[in-house]
Amino acid sequence: MSGRGGYGLVLGGGGARGLAHVGAWQVLEEHGLPPGVIAGTSMGGLVGAFIAAGYSGPELIRISESVSWRRLLDLRPGPGLIRTSSLSAWLAQHLPPTFEELRLPLAITATDMLSGRAVYLTRGNLHEALRATTAYPGAIEPVAVDDMLLSDGGILNQVPVDAALFLGARRVLAVDVTAPDPLELHERRVLLWKREASLGPVRALRRSVEIMQAQLTDARVSLYRPDVLLRPHLGDIDLVSFNRSAQAIRAGRDAALAELPRLSALFG
Repeated sequence: MSGRGGYGLVLGGGGARGLAHVGAWQVLEEHGLPPGVIAGTSMGGLVGAFIAAGYSGPELIRISESVSWRRLLDLRPGPGLIRTSSLSAWLAQHLPPTFEELRLPLAITATDMLSGRAVYLTRGNLHEALRATTAYPGAIEPVAVDDMLLSDGGILNQVPVDAALFLGARRVLAVDVTAPDPLELHERRVLLWKREASLGPVRALRRSVEIMQAQLTDARVSLYRPDVLLRPHLGDIDLVSFNRSAQAIRAGRDAALAELPRLSALFG
């Protein structure tokens, strides 16, 4: 692996919102701003793995538009946990099996459901690490690794700036797609006027997780401050809005372009 002299690119989790990372990467690549190390959580870890493997922006866009994300990552909490056989086969088709075969150093976060601690995966089985970091609680089965039971890294570390610093980055660009936008005014009014209306159990659970992750992310980002923090404007794109991939990608691109002078000055 190479590239330890560059900045660290940190890509946060967020399900379908994480497709904004593809647009941000496209801008960085177009303007000659490749990272030296990458760290990611959940969807950010997945996109980060593709970047670390050498995929270009256009290649990632083609992949993101052609794949059935709902088949690979059904993040809707429900009574049954989906199996990861489809995801495993897809990873084997597109990515090398180990971290050591990547072109850039990569750190992926996960959460050990047994000890309650954050875990940083940087070596060995790459596909196993990606299955773990994308294992959304209540929807995808946790992954047993050694004496741990690993699930979604976003439970504890949604935007792992500290992981990039651990890999040797001196400067960090982080992309955060966590922050939930307020419910639209019209929707709030409907919920208030119709007292019998509700968010529904699944949506309420997902909304609760998003709010908790946003609060925890703000605290961690204030502790481990990136040199540049991009927060794409994703509107009402939520965790499972994979049918709006083009909009999410465009939002990531717009966010990077808006900060391009600063990015070029710091990382060029």
